[in-house]
Amino acid sequence: MSSFGVLLLLVVYSASTNAHLFQHIPGGLKHVTGSANYLWGVNNQDQIFRCNRPCSGNWIQVPGGLMQVDANDDEVWGVASDYTIWKRPIDGSGSWQNFLGRLKHVSASGYGYIWGVDSLDKIWKCKKPCSGAWSIVDGSLKPIDGGYKYVYGVSHTNEIWVRPVDGSGSWRKIPGSLSYITASGYDEVFGVNSADKVYRCKKPCVGELELIDERMKQCDATNNGLFGVNDHNNVFRYNLP
Repeated sequence: MSSFGVLLLLVVYSASTNAHLFQHIPGGLKHVTGSANYLWGVNNQDQIFRCNRPCSGNWIQVPGGLMQVDANDDEVWGVASDYTIWKRPIDGSGSWQNFLGRLKHVSASGYGYIWGVDSLDKIWKCKKPCSGAWSIVDGSLKPIDGGYKYVYGVSHTNEIWVRPVDGSGSWRKIPGSLSYITASGYDEVFGVNSADKVYRCKKPCVGELELIDERMKQCDATNNGLFGVNDHNNVFRYNLP
């Protein structure tokens, strides 16, 4: 076989292997988040849904209305269309608890801290167990997501920024361009760009973004999986090798 034929087979095998890692989950969501045992999400009507992992599409509607949610192993946090902030036990028990403050995007996965951004893209953090005592952090970001050591975010011009998760130090710019980012993967950062292309980057990430052959508008990582939704609100699971 010619060297071109071998190369072609390798490309086809790589693409088919990569595509096989993406599995469709029945349901329609505009935003999804994962924890060790649960998936949470919201649809275009801001209705809230929960599904036990690995999740085969057996979504359970949860009372309330939120436009964005983010989970950790103990709690799910969310923000409503009026920017009010809410949290609930991750298993869906109890009821929603309201917190002081106004945010348009919240991250519950930061180690020791809740992070968020308001309608003016101002950045806020709250030490866990957060009671609503938010403190402002310098900078301006759209989505933001905390991990074990670092918090990552993207600006309105799609620049990527990282900082220690406790808010110490200063923001460091990462080469590349993303419109959404998730830092809660075990040892990788994932994100999507303005063309909905999905990328991964080994933590702490200095810009070596690797393309994943799939398109998503939003994604969220756990220690063993990446979950996302595309522009048709289809939900997918990517099994991390």
